[in-house]
Amino acid sequence: MRGAGFNLLLGLVWALFLGEVSLRSLTLGWLIGFLILALFRRALGATPYIRTVTGTATLILFFSAELVRANVHMALMALQPRPRLNPMIVEVPLRLTGDLPLTLLASLTGLLPGTVALAFSPDRASIYVHALGMDSAHAARQSVRQMERHLLRVVGG
Repeated sequence: MRGAGFNLLLGLVWALFLGEVSLRSLTLGWLIGFLILALFRRALGATPYIRTVTGTATLILFFSAELVRANVHMALMALQPRPRLNPMIVEVPLRLTGDLPLTLLASLTGLLPGTVALAFSPDRASIYVHALGMDSAHAARQSVRQMERHLLRVVGG
């Protein structure tokens, strides 16, 4: 947490320097502090913090884009007179380990329309996902693997 503490300190110093402690000045200070940490990450020992913050930001952007894409896809399927549901249950091998990362993967997968995380294998090396409207089992696996790849950036895998 060295990087997070230093970043918060830089944000507070920036707000005090401006003479105005508001959400706007604190946010701007945090962003400037983050830029300083990103530029000098090795010298300041902030590489894990930078990786986690950027990974979290990309996960949020990726999930938001996938959420919109999946909602549009499901809405278009619902408007068709005879939709091709193509229901399937696929097993997806995982690289994630630990309770929190696996729970996040299952939750984020379940939040996307057309997919539901059903269960983990007994050894927790794979997840079973029910998918609707996918062209193939490979496409369903790729969707979960993309989410896992972004989660690995956040949890440091």
